[in-house]
Amino acid sequence: METPLQTNSPDYVTLTSEQREFFDDNGYLVIKNALPPDVVEEIDAATDELYARDKQAGCLEGSGKLNLRNCITQHDAFLQLLDWHKTAPLAWGILNWNIQMITSHLIVLPSGQEPSEAEKYKVGLHRDGGTSYREMQEPHPRIMLKIAYAISDQSDPASGATVLVPGSNRLTGRPPIDPANGGFRGAVSMNVKAGDAFIFEQRTWHGIGRNWSGKPRKTIFVGYAYRWVKPMDYITMPDELVAKCNPIQKQLLGVVSDALSYYLPKDADVPLKALIG
Repeated sequence: METPLQTNSPDYVTLTSEQREFFDDNGYLVIKNALPPDVVEEIDAATDELYARDKQAGCLEGSGKLNLRNCITQHDAFLQLLDWHKTAPLAWGILNWNIQMITSHLIVLPSGQEPSEAEKYKVGLHRDGGTSYREMQEPHPRIMLKIAYAISDQSDPASGATVLVPGSNRLTGRPPIDPANGGFRGAVSMNVKAGDAFIFEQRTWHGIGRNWSGKPRKTIFVGYAYRWVKPMDYITMPDELVAKCNPIQKQLLGVVSDALSYYLPKDADVPLKALIG
C-alpha cells in the first residue's frame, strides 16, 4: 500500500507500493542520485574538515578511522540530511509519522592492505539496536532504520562498502555461513556511487566491508526510530541547532512539549502526522 504525502511541497518523494514490497522482503532499498553533486561536494568538504580536526586532536582510531557520532551537531552541512526530500520521506513512509532521528554517524574508513582471499568476505555483520535484539522475542519487530549516504564513490568492490544480507530482516537467528568463502551466505556489497543512498532496517544483518581501494570510504548514516525508542548518540539537541530547524526537523530532533508525548503523541509535537495522509 502506498503512503501518500499530503503536502504543498512537490519535492518530497513518495514511497511506492513496489518499494515497500521490496523493502519488506529484503530489508533494504537503494536510492540512486539521492544527493546532487553540489551537496555531495559540500558534505565531502565538511567531512574532510572534521577528519583533519580529529586527526590533529589525536581522536582517530588506531587505523586512522573516523567514527564520529552525533555528527549533525558538528557541522552545518549535515543538517539538510535530517529531512532530505529524496530519502527521509521514504523513512517515514516505512515507519509512519511517530518517529525521530536516533543517530547521525559519520564514518571515514581509510584504505589499507589488500586482505587475503580467505579474509575478504569475513566481515563482522550485526543487527542494529544495541542489546534489543537479545532482549526481544523473535521474530523481532521493526523499530528503526538507517539511511546511508555515500559521500565517496563506493562502486569499487575494494572500497569498503557496507555489506548486508538481503532478506535477513525476516530471519530468526543469524544468517548461515557460506562454506565457499567463510562469509554470510547471500551477503551483497552496497557498491554505490557518491551521492547514492540506501535504507536498511535494524533487523537486516550488515557490516563494514574491507577497504583496499587506495581511497578513504566516507559514509554518513542517519537513523530514525519510533519516538518511544531512545536516541543512540544524544539526549537532547543543542538549543542553537534546534533554533535553525523547521517544525518537521524539530520533531525529528526529538523536541517535545511534554515527556508523555513520546508515548501519547500531541499533534503539536508531531507535524509529520498532518503531513502524511
